[in-house]
Amino acid sequence: MRRVVSSFRIRKIDQVFVPDEIGEIRLFMVVRNESLRLPYLLKYYFGRGVDRAFVIDNNSTDDTVSFLLSQKNTHVFQTRESYNRNDAWLDFLLHRYGEGHWCIVADADEMLMWPHWKELSLRELCGFLDGEGYNALHSFVLDMYSDKPVRLTSYEQGGDPLLSACFFDPDSHTKVPIVPCPRLSQKFVVIGGVRKRIFGIEVCLSNFPLVRFGPEMFLSPGTHFIEGASIADIEGATLHFKFLHDFNSRAVEEAEREEHWDNAVEYKAYAKRIRQHPDLNLHYSRSTQFAGSDQLVNFGIMKTSENLDAFVETIVSRKGKKKVREIYHVGKAMDKESFQ
Repeated sequence: MRRVVSSFRIRKIDQVFVPDEIGEIRLFMVVRNESLRLPYLLKYYFGRGVDRAFVIDNNSTDDTVSFLLSQKNTHVFQTRESYNRNDAWLDFLLHRYGEGHWCIVADADEMLMWPHWKELSLRELCGFLDGEGYNALHSFVLDMYSDKPVRLTSYEQGGDPLLSACFFDPDSHTKVPIVPCPRLSQKFVVIGGVRKRIFGIEVCLSNFPLVRFGPEMFLSPGTHFIEGASIADIEGATLHFKFLHDFNSRAVEEAEREEHWDNAVEYKAYAKRIRQHPDLNLHYSRSTQFAGSDQLVNFGIMKTSENLDAFVETIVSRKGKKKVREIYHVGKAMDKESFQ
């Protein structure tokens, strides 16, 4: 019912036709005042294999909307409802534009990675999951931060956020079993991390950012829980760039707006801590600098499988042979040209 009600309050504001293209990988986002992070994150996802983006803007007062409208293959929607209905907005768009497609569902501060990230494109990953009979990838939300006070963690629009916030907690997370429920597909959630260590709050750090969406599937709230899915035996990581230089002001604003989950209890914890420690630094003795997807697998943050490892070996071998053939043909052409 929430989806039906919200669907009448969402309007498409771009003039771009949405083609019925079978096999597209589609990105879905809800944003508010994300003109700082969006340029890089959209570039990142399109660069990794996303074909088309669907973005719902909720009352932005910065340049978010004008930026989105200038982007190729990006469809922009607006709603004036309270942000606490964002799960209904996503559910509506996914059922309208996502069914039958592999879909990434992410916030503007989230960068999805997966095992063998360097070697394996997004489309190749989706092909592997199809072959294994899976339609959802579980991911570990990994908060990234710098070794400076949060307010001094400078980030420029369009830049790689990993250059500003490259540290994470390697071992302060816990997997907690879920009480068996026939409606839920998952068996555990991840909690802990820097949000527990610094702010004393237990937030769900599990999400399902990559799904082949179908009519029987449901994500709630946001992407933290999933119904009607066959979850892969591999796991990804969602690098989360909340803790940049604008965090302090945004946390206070969202605490006052009270539009996030449970009257913004999480943001109220952030705001309280910030008021007590304006120069709050999240870095500590066990903070670890990001060094790639293999590192996250070794820490148990991401998970691979024998089948995926073998699949990647085949992919790498095929690409290597293709490269050798290209070099050979270029060399032959140069020899021929020199002879002439």
